[in-house]
Amino acid sequence: MLIKKAGLVEDELALPLGQQQARTRWGTHASGAAFDHKKKPYLTYEAQEFIAQQSLCVIAGLDTENLPGGLLVLDTPGFVQTPDAQTCLLRLSRNDEASSLLRRLYHSPLGTDPELGLFFICHPTRERLCVQGAAELLCPTSFAYFPDAQTSIWVLLRVRQAFFHCVKYIKTRVAGLTSPAEQTPRGMWQRDRLLNGPQSFLTEATRAFLTDQVLCYLCTVDQHGRCAVNHRGGAAGFLVTLPPYNAAPGGLLILPDYAGNGAFEAIGNILETGKAAIVVPDFLSHVALCVSGAARVYELHELPREIAQRCKGAQRVIALSVQRVNGQSGDWSKALSFERWRAEEIMHVSTGACSTGL
Repeated sequence: MLIKKAGLVEDELALPLGQQQARTRWGTHASGAAFDHKKKPYLTYEAQEFIAQQSLCVIAGLDTENLPGGLLVLDTPGFVQTPDAQTCLLRLSRNDEASSLLRRLYHSPLGTDPELGLFFICHPTRERLCVQGAAELLCPTSFAYFPDAQTSIWVLLRVRQAFFHCVKYIKTRVAGLTSPAEQTPRGMWQRDRLLNGPQSFLTEATRAFLTDQVLCYLCTVDQHGRCAVNHRGGAAGFLVTLPPYNAAPGGLLILPDYAGNGAFEAIGNILETGKAAIVVPDFLSHVALCVSGAARVYELHELPREIAQRCKGAQRVIALSVQRVNGQSGDWSKALSFERWRAEEIMHVSTGACSTGL
């Protein structure tokens, strides 16, 4: 018994400080420790197989101004390869060169490879995989392995940690991603107005766009620069925005945080560094926004009543004081077609199994 207790203490001490604080504050040391056992310092065979089938990846890292940022990548399966259990090899489009994350990779001194976090998700099965490690840009012209050096950027990630999340809390039907692009009424925003360069505040168009969405990806970083990505979702309007005001000259983006596995990776990172970025996609329009800035964690009783009422069911919220809004877009047609085909196949198999009593 003493050995078990000593082991538990040792595991807790190995945790990042922010996660220790969060688990103590909300009493989740036991459930958090159970989740920690899923983490591996390498890619399991199952993880490698999962990555090979994915067409969607979110990349998180620090940008050139030391703020967390996120990049949504959609491509045909195989754009991320795993030559071995310690390595991810990402083929990115030259169109992504403008990303602040890639610019940081370009300008990093030799021998100081920045940390990146990768996030893969299959909505129909609710499976999610996180991969974290140090990254570097490769020079494709030096290797015969890279046949498309003129049109692609290659990033090598040395895996430090990888783990699957529990298959809960994920929408299986997302318009444009896993279901047909339904012609639903759009909010008071236009695609072109979201993509006219970086902004330092929430515009009315940006706020309208955010209010329309049903999912996002939360990107955070700990005090050692290690980056993580977490999925969040809800009904349209779950993202709450406030226009710029004196205390938040860039405006405020409020993300409800509901009961989860108790690990508190994202919350812990925010407690450590006070920074976050939220990547918000619209798969119907082939556009995404990355909103980044200073972040704080509040419990509902600490919020104004009208804000708390809009976050019903949440155990706490993440309040992001906006410093930058970056837009990204592309032709995601092939990747989205694959996702919809896969969703139909999974649904067909699932329905068949149910009808035969399996």
